[in-house]
Amino acid sequence: MKIIIDYSKYLVIVILGCSLLTTWYGTETEVINVLPTYHSSETANSRSGESVWHSMRRQFKLDTKPESARVQAEIRKMLADGRLNQILKAAIPYIYFIHKQTEARGLPAELALIPVIESEFNPFDRSRVGATGLWQLMSVTAGELGVKVRSGYDGRRNVTASTKAALAYFNDLGHLFKGNWYLAIAAYNCGQVRVQSAIRKSGNHSFWGLPLPQETKYYVPRLLAVVEIIKHPERYGVTLPPVNNKPYFEPVAVSKPANLEQVAKTSGVSIETLQKLNPDYARGSKPKAEAKTILVPVNKAPVIKATLLK
Repeated sequence: MKIIIDYSKYLVIVILGCSLLTTWYGTETEVINVLPTYHSSETANSRSGESVWHSMRRQFKLDTKPESARVQAEIRKMLADGRLNQILKAAIPYIYFIHKQTEARGLPAELALIPVIESEFNPFDRSRVGATGLWQLMSVTAGELGVKVRSGYDGRRNVTASTKAALAYFNDLGHLFKGNWYLAIAAYNCGQVRVQSAIRKSGNHSFWGLPLPQETKYYVPRLLAVVEIIKHPERYGVTLPPVNNKPYFEPVAVSKPANLEQVAKTSGVSIETLQKLNPDYARGSKPKAEAKTILVPVNKAPVIKATLLK
């Protein structure tokens, strides 16, 4: 009988403990993944036959707040102009790589969709203020993150270098804002100093109540709208483009500047595909100082390797 009574006591304690934890964490919906968890390469392996969208959905961490008027307004805009489908098709060569980079760093999978609202997944994009590439990095920020920007070469257009740099920045922002990813994402758009200043002035730590620039007030809801649609495409009448959960491209080492047009002719890969994968190549060839790799479709890598080694 004593054993049964003692067991009942522990059971009550466990239940009360779970209730307290639920109450505690339920009060702070914005703090998610305070410190990123780094994964081994084994956890990044693709599941057979799975799409990259399924893989991303399993790792989404943010509340998309679909009931928010601001998020709903952004969803309506995306569905009305029909551009989202075109943007997601443009993402096909890059999205697997970017998703796996967020996964390896323990970052929210939602961050892989930042280029949807930054550049529409156009690596050649350049804003009126000079932000460039998939992630729309400014030259000063790029330099601080180790991305080379010099005469004749702009590493912000390099798909792998810019992605790693942008995610390193997000990792820093995530730590700075103690896992509040709404604030971290806002800071990516308008700068961490401005977000910190808005917090100090208002005494508010919630993105939704901060006096931020109008563009930033739209920026976070726009990303959440994209995530919400990808989470529930059938709910919004959207068909996501098929993207296998496996590598689209492979880096091939080069010892000298590679001419993309020549590579296209000898490999059978279209010049358009090679340019999309290597947007940092100037006029078809890369300056010697930067000639380290060329990104090529996985299925054509053996042919191109053989060609470049001749």
